[in-house]
Amino acid sequence: MKGRKIWANLSVKSATRTRQFYTALGCKPNPFNDMPQLASFSFGDDDFVIHFFEQGSQIDEYLPAGTLKSSEVIFTLSAESEQEVKEWESNVKAAGGTILHEAARDKAGYFILVFADPDGHKFNVLLMDKMM
Repeated sequence: MKGRKIWANLSVKSATRTRQFYTALGCKPNPFNDMPQLASFSFGDDDFVIHFFEQGSQIDEYLPAGTLKSSEVIFTLSAESEQEVKEWESNVKAAGGTILHEAARDKAGYFILVFADPDGHKFNVLLMDKMM
């Protein structure tokens, strides 16, 4: 069995706030989205879709709201330079996100930033210079 597409669905407190946050980061909103309780964005060169469903919508039965203390998944965004990672950090702070690990080299030597959106969904921005 092979799925034609894969995307992620996450729960958020406010689709409007989520839309504002990811728009401020420069993420690409999906044009097909006309549901007020859904914020939907494409990420990366492959246009990986993440749907953010507002609590009280059809996703509640299957998906709890995010939290800063735990996480089922962390999304990784690749960066091309340390400067790009630092720009993400600045943009996340300005948009109201929470920095969990400031832009710096980790113990393995990778340059990373870890942040959470306003609902606690986690992302890391990774410079993959140590992987090449």
